Amino acid sequence: MEENKGITVDMLISVYNDLAKKMANNRLKAFASHLRKQELTLNQYSILSYIERKNACLSIQLAQHLNLKAASITYLVDSLEKKELVIRVENPLDKRSQLIQLTDAGYSVVSYSVDDSHASKIFEEMDLEDREVLYLMVKIMNKKVFSKAESNDRLDD
Repeated sequence: MEENKGITVDMLISVYNDLAKKMANNRLKAFASHLRKQELTLNQYSILSYIERKNACLSIQLAQHLNLKAASITYLVDSLEKKELVIRVENPLDKRSQLIQLTDAGYSVVSYSVDDSHASKIFEEMDLEDREVLYLMVKIMNKKVFSKAESNDRLDD
């Protein structure tokens, strides 16, 4: 009879990688579905997201951030303006330029959050003992990962 050698590090890594890939894949599918519903490209969404972080920006900033030519940015911003997701307003610091800002509809589109109902269903179907074990395992992993990351950050300073 073969002796049980226990769970190896490779086994843990394999299970972790499988889970991470599946969860990321579900989130990517949900995000792609959101973009399709809004009839947006990834570049258009990136523009909305960047403007949300900056509150307002210039076309040149978008071009630098997305590494696109000015003409491409103009085309993308025009398309977002037609969808009433952004507006151009006069730049108070330089009357020759315009700032690009999100509209309320733009904020609504960019404030998209992932629907985690699929994950919730999986957890709800687990019995209490399995949920407790999983909770403790993830808590331990979280503690180990972040304590190691924090110590590496201190070493980098």
